[in-house]
Amino acid sequence: MRWKRGNRLKLVSESAAPGPTREIFREVRESLGVPAVPKLYQAYAALPEFLELHWRAFRPALQSRQFFLLGARLAAESYTRAHNYFDVPSLHPPEADPQAPDLSISQVLDYYQYLDPLLLLISAAQMQAFEGPVGQPQEIPEPAYHPEFALSPSLLSDGRVGVGLQPAWQERQRALDPGLISDEHCALASWPEFYSEYWAALWDLLQSPVYADCQYRLADSALNMASELPVRVETSISQLLDGGLDDEQITAVVRINEASLQALTGVVLDVTFARIGLETTGKHGPHQGPTSDPAAQQTGSPVRAA
Repeated sequence: MRWKRGNRLKLVSESAAPGPTREIFREVRESLGVPAVPKLYQAYAALPEFLELHWRAFRPALQSRQFFLLGARLAAESYTRAHNYFDVPSLHPPEADPQAPDLSISQVLDYYQYLDPLLLLISAAQMQAFEGPVGQPQEIPEPAYHPEFALSPSLLSDGRVGVGLQPAWQERQRALDPGLISDEHCALASWPEFYSEYWAALWDLLQSPVYADCQYRLADSALNMASELPVRVETSISQLLDGGLDDEQITAVVRINEASLQALTGVVLDVTFARIGLETTGKHGPHQGPTSDPAAQQTGSPVRAA
């Protein structure tokens, strides 16, 4: 497999995955408490030898409570930065619609505010794990405890998006290096009137150096937090070579991970922007950021010990 910046990522769906990959996908879903396989792992699965090595190294980290607390810290940092540095207008919530998706827009934002920082942390830790061991091993890490989501957000496909939203999708696709529309935007576009208002406000912000700086600082925080994982994580180049990957495949997976890291900092901020816009009545209106403990977040879904 060969992949260069600007190319469209190859994604492996759960239905099309071979048996061993499907088993890893199942464990990923159960470890994160979500019903759908994140695109980060669908992209990793294009190189099944890498996916196997990655998951063998990372699975113990995802079984620790510290991993989810670090994700919540990233979510809180994103909220703080967006609230302090972005001029977020008040966004009108969608009107009640019997044809609307199963999840409300608030539940959709809950889902991604929980999941995306975790994926950002995984991508950041993986970037460092290419170079050597990451983490501070504990003798007995505290077991994971996190929300469980019974439903994933409905995603609006390219074929169903209205003409008025097409320019927004194309612009966001160009900004996200992997060359695909994020699930977050596909989900929010299920409410066209809201999405049009949201995109108009977000588009102006995307052109500013403030947004780029917040992306950079969020990535830097994720890279630093990776060192706090309570287990030793490593997928070094020598390990990848021993695992059957050649030089070209290793180069490809490093580029995929770099692009995913960059894209995830963007979608984390995009979702935070939408959340603040729905919560506030103005720049200095009432607001409430994510809690410090993901197990305490209100998701509308059962919470259990993993």
